[in-house]
Amino acid sequence: MQEDVRKDFLPLVSKPWWFMTWLTRSLAVLLLLVMFLVLLVLPVIICKNIVMLVIVSILYYPALGFGLYRFILYQKTVTKRVVKRIVVDDKGVHYERKNGTTDHILYHNLEKYHLADEYDVDLSPRNKIYVLKVKHNGSVTEVDFDGVDAGYSCYIVNLRALRRRYIQGIIYFRPDLRINPSVYTAYNINPVDFTFDKKKYGTAFAKTLAVLILLGSILGCIMLGLVKWLSKDQIYLH
Repeated sequence: MQEDVRKDFLPLVSKPWWFMTWLTRSLAVLLLLVMFLVLLVLPVIICKNIVMLVIVSILYYPALGFGLYRFILYQKTVTKRVVKRIVVDDKGVHYERKNGTTDHILYHNLEKYHLADEYDVDLSPRNKIYVLKVKHNGSVTEVDFDGVDAGYSCYIVNLRALRRRYIQGIIYFRPDLRINPSVYTAYNINPVDFTFDKKKYGTAFAKTLAVLILLGSILGCIMLGLVKWLSKDQIYLH
């Protein structure tokens, strides 16, 4: 039975979106250039006289040069680890990196927690989003389908589909693992056919939009009332 499932479980490969890739790169370069120019002229802006400018420059520019050197070294290290392609198949997920190495999070290496109150596949909060969390080869591992690559070599357009396929693979090939039901809710996954639940996503988006509009309206009313109050005070003063 599992062999038939494996035969039908075709590999899903990440798809690059070159427009967003180059747009992200261009904006990042522009932002870095602006920040560098601001840092470059900062002593000239804050120093009131030549003597102060010379003293500050002697200390500031070597520190700026060292910081720039460290930033370039860090970027080189990060770039080598950039994920250029992701593949999800009947074995697991494979991250092919720019330096030629490949990292794997395989289904058969996933482990159970053996705790009644702990799910084997759960969510881990990260910067106001949730990342899939599993126990892999003895350690807690985040299966990242959100922060990988981030436009360095290519912007991946089908990360959600890759994540859904990986969760589907856990169901098929590791039915002994318990998945937290909130995983399906957080990622808007239909647990029946593992498709993207547009209705649930649309409802959540509408609720968020309604809250933002309400908060914006309240803030607008407060600002309008404040302006009217200040205007009355000005009239009384005159």
